[in-house]
Amino acid sequence: MAKGGNCVLPGGRVEVRVGVVDGPVPRVLAVGLDDNGRLRDGRDLVVPGADRSADGAVEVTEGSVRIDPALVDAGIARVVVAAATGRQGFAGTEVRSVVHGDGAEFIAVSSGFTAETLVRTVELYRHQGRWKLRHLGDGYADGITGLARDIGLELPPQAEPPTRAEPSRPTRAEPSAPRPQIEPMPPVRAAGSSAAAERSTPAMRVMGFVIGIAIMLFFGGIAFMSMNEDDAGVRCGTETMKADDICVTNNSARHTRDEQEDINERGDLLGFLCLVPLALVGGVIAVGSLMKDPD
Repeated sequence: MAKGGNCVLPGGRVEVRVGVVDGPVPRVLAVGLDDNGRLRDGRDLVVPGADRSADGAVEVTEGSVRIDPALVDAGIARVVVAAATGRQGFAGTEVRSVVHGDGAEFIAVSSGFTAETLVRTVELYRHQGRWKLRHLGDGYADGITGLARDIGLELPPQAEPPTRAEPSRPTRAEPSAPRPQIEPMPPVRAAGSSAAAERSTPAMRVMGFVIGIAIMLFFGGIAFMSMNEDDAGVRCGTETMKADDICVTNNSARHTRDEQEDINERGDLLGFLCLVPLALVGGVIAVGSLMKDPD
């Protein structure tokens, strides 16, 4: 049977075996369509391993389709046999369909494919109350998607492959573990401190008072003595000057007795002003030692 030709089936059950020359083993399927070439019921699309069609007239096994025209529902005008190969396609191959019906045999050869991945091989169709066989030999580069588009079959959307791994999320909230109680840290002592140094004992307070009083008396006494020194004699170093003596200092400066007396008075005043603050520091230490409370 040439491509595009048709013939009248003798009647009875029909088996269509589909094979590929110089190509992959095809996956065979069959679909029943109405007068408009549309699919009425999803069960009229039959694939290997599935149940028969809704009317029980079509059964598909690996490599072949069995059709009982007497059982085909009145609303179905044609039954199309197709072969699919997935991504490999039929380019450079020859699809051969061998049709057996009531002792007769028909062969349909399809070739010249380029990018087709699904090929419609033959179809059985009603004509004036009889069933005829037609060779089709056309196909779709987009496979089952193209066939579904033509027959009005809505395919489920294909899930997009994930672009990156998403972290799994729990379906329900899990009870969280109790948080550990953090004890407050003890106070950090300054470097060089000790427990003994932090405690103020009575003996330490007394010692501090005595040291403070000693400092105050020492520097205060020196200051007082420097201001109340006998002015009957004018000192030049360790010597007492007479009325007509000349005092020669370390830098060879020469001073009369009156000039040296003025210099000595200024030195005494300066020493007093320096010693008094030191005496006051001793007093502060003494008073602070008495006022400090024990820990």
